[in-house]
Amino acid sequence: MGLHLLFSWLLIGAILLFTPPVFDGDAETARNYLNTIAQILATIFTLSISIVMVAIQMTASKYSHRILDFYLRFPYNVSLFSFYLLTIFHAIYMLSKMRELHNGLISQAMDKWISADLVLLIVGCLWLLVYMYAVMKLMKPETIISKIEKEYLAAYNRGAYQEALDKIEQIADIGKRSINDMDTMTAIRCVKNIADMLHNTRFPTAEQDKVLWYHKRIVDQLQGLASLSFSRRETAVSGAILREMFEMGMKYVESGSLKAAGVIVEGYTLIVMNSLAGQQQMHMIAKVVQHIYDITCEVVRKSTDKEAVHGFVITAFRHLQEIGRQVAKSELHGHSFVAQHIVSNAFGCLLATIIEKDGPIFPHPLIYELFYEYVELTKLLFIRGDMKDVVAISTWMREEMLPNRSELYIIRPYLYLLLLLASTALYLQRTAIVTLLVRAVGKYFEPNRELLDHVLEHRLDIRHLYDYQEPQRYLTEVYLLWEGYYKYASQYPDGPRQALDVTPKLLASRAEWVDLFDGLPPEQFLR
Repeated sequence: MGLHLLFSWLLIGAILLFTPPVFDGDAETARNYLNTIAQILATIFTLSISIVMVAIQMTASKYSHRILDFYLRFPYNVSLFSFYLLTIFHAIYMLSKMRELHNGLISQAMDKWISADLVLLIVGCLWLLVYMYAVMKLMKPETIISKIEKEYLAAYNRGAYQEALDKIEQIADIGKRSINDMDTMTAIRCVKNIADMLHNTRFPTAEQDKVLWYHKRIVDQLQGLASLSFSRRETAVSGAILREMFEMGMKYVESGSLKAAGVIVEGYTLIVMNSLAGQQQMHMIAKVVQHIYDITCEVVRKSTDKEAVHGFVITAFRHLQEIGRQVAKSELHGHSFVAQHIVSNAFGCLLATIIEKDGPIFPHPLIYELFYEYVELTKLLFIRGDMKDVVAISTWMREEMLPNRSELYIIRPYLYLLLLLASTALYLQRTAIVTLLVRAVGKYFEPNRELLDHVLEHRLDIRHLYDYQEPQRYLTEVYLLWEGYYKYASQYPDGPRQALDVTPKLLASRAEWVDLFDGLPPEQFLR
């Protein structure tokens, strides 16, 4: 502001000193001239400030009241105001010093000052145009966001973290107002700025999680924006938020902070539970589910702490389980969504990643517990879903197992899962599902008695899958069915050859079909 004030004074001084005397009029003309200059400048100045204040107030109500603070600190105000006021005062002062000579003219010095006032008027009008442009630029939402971002960086660099979070909240408020006004570009810019602030903060690590609270507060702001954008069906803004959250989740994994990555997964779950489920936005839920799976797979690949990986994977799948239950409950085709996006190929990728990272270890504690959570969710499909949902499960299992058909140590976890799924379906008295699962896999793989014995040894760990009933009966019965079907498929690889027996008993109630033959006796045409 001091520089602007100094510049305006220097400019006025230069004009007054170096303007040549070009005015050519008498004293009366000079008085009218100076009076007109003073009135014009005062009128323009007043109208311009009034218009600017109205525009500032409208911008404040639409985006953020911080625009008032920025306008008050706007350095152009000092230079323009001082220039206009000094020019008006100079014109009035010249009026008071006006002296008419004996010939009706004015002195040469007065002629010089009046000429300078003319130049000041021209410069003032041009400067006002520049000022209006600068004010309009100041009121643009991207300018407001940039200024708040600078204040955030200043607060963050000096350690005022709560003040920095307040700045982020101000940007989030601008984003929310933009979403309400359907201003997609401004809302996306707000999301991008918040994400950049998150990227540039100190990352939590596996050894140091003291800054985790700070990251969680920023993620909460993104969640708030996501909730509003999903409710307003602003797909572009929603997609930008999900992408930024996914990118942050991956960076957290790289930094070694699984707790921070867990915050992202939890945030995804809250978005689905509070804003997406029941809103017919299945494509967005599918994107959330895929992001959670991708982050979880990255945790399995990158992290070396097996205990931390175990806890993260199970927690992440429980979040997916929660999402699946809510979607199945609130969406028209929710069960099919769960079958296609949660318990099929995406789950297979996670399972394959675990096996690839640790090798074909069996029994594997993480895979065991993961299977138990998986079966809890698939029971929902067995009870309320359609057969096509079970087909999605059996299809991915078969596609994962057949390429490794000769390597039993790789496919053993899948066979273990088959026993669990088929036995729980048998417990639920869904014999059609048992038949489908056994046919899907049992034809290609010989039953392994050691696998059954191993499952039975740990049957106390899986009793909750059968509502705490003894699982031995169901496991043994499924194993016998599998064994029998394998023998049958080995004997009849292409199915049995049977003659089609078309006999009159198939149409025992022939009288029911009289309408098919337009009232004629069916016996005339049926054998």
